[in-house]
Amino acid sequence: MPYLTTNNHQLHYADTHPSGALPSSKSQTLIFIHGLGSSQNYYYPILPRLPNHRCITIDTYGSGRSPYTGEAVSIESIAADVVGVMDELKIAKAVVVGHSMGGLVVTQLGSKFKDRINGVIAIGPTHPNETMVGVMEKRAETVSKDGMEPMANSIPFQATGARATPLQRAFIRELILGQNPKGYAALCKAIASSKASDYAAINCPFLLIAGQEDKSASLEGCNHIFSHVQSENKRMEVLADVGHWHCVEAPEEVGVLLSVFMETVYGA
Repeated sequence: MPYLTTNNHQLHYADTHPSGALPSSKSQTLIFIHGLGSSQNYYYPILPRLPNHRCITIDTYGSGRSPYTGEAVSIESIAADVVGVMDELKIAKAVVVGHSMGGLVVTQLGSKFKDRINGVIAIGPTHPNETMVGVMEKRAETVSKDGMEPMANSIPFQATGARATPLQRAFIRELILGQNPKGYAALCKAIASSKASDYAAINCPFLLIAGQEDKSASLEGCNHIFSHVQSENKRMEVLADVGHWHCVEAPEEVGVLLSVFMETVYGA
């Protein structure tokens, strides 16, 4: 399994074009950042829709197969790791894709690292608020005491929409059970302490995908983010009967939306 080290974090990742050679002059490199309790595998159902691009999926520090070594985590440190991955793989610019917590990361990258970011795709992006702080602090306390089982037994049902199947919920449960409780708790604290990005500073092409039944990243929050982004090339799509696990619940629709966005904006 490929790993790289950046900012003293050993990160597991996958690369659809490990040689670095892009399929065409119009191809882009996309870097995918998952959400809390997830891993790079969250994105695998949609990758077949992006054969003309280089897709790099990362297990963030303390998630999936990226080991947790006890360091504090923040949205800023995850964003720094993404830039570090780009540096290690000699990627000058990329389109960044982030789900949930990863949405916090990619909006920060789009606002603070404009010279490195060609586009931002936010899927169910989290918008910080007081309710979220309480939820994340409680989750951190729960997993620190009882491990991942309580999260695995509740989130697949509470955070999905009406169309979610038993197989999809089982996959979500497996993603959650595979987390290191200490790493998960650290990420909960990172989300609880996060601040909203400077959305108005994002001026690159921007796509936001929301779930109609998403209770974690509400339509209200998604609309707030979208309305404040200043890009002249921005688009928002809402998936009917979908909750917070968009790429699992509606992989074909999400894949098509990304494919169309990439073709429309970049021509590939």
